[in-house]
Amino acid sequence: MDIDLLLNPWVISIIIIVFVIGNLASMKYLGKSHLVRKNPKAKSDLDKLIEIYKQKDQDEGNESPSTKKKVDSSKTED
Repeated sequence: MDIDLLLNPWVISIIIIVFVIGNLASMKYLGKSHLVRKNPKAKSDLDKLIEIYKQKDQDEGNESPSTKKKVDSSKTED
């Protein structure tokens, strides 16, 4: 008699609906936490790396040709 109650289509439908609603609620709660940064002013690691490479490219571009020649000539003397 207890098995008949569990196999009732109404009970199965209610269990499935509760399961789906619970999963949707948990996805809604957990999904927002990953999309919104805790501190929007804080930079991610990727942003920091991009700045480092931009700075490196600017430093290489600002070197004068005479400085590069001095560095190259010092390498050949060794």
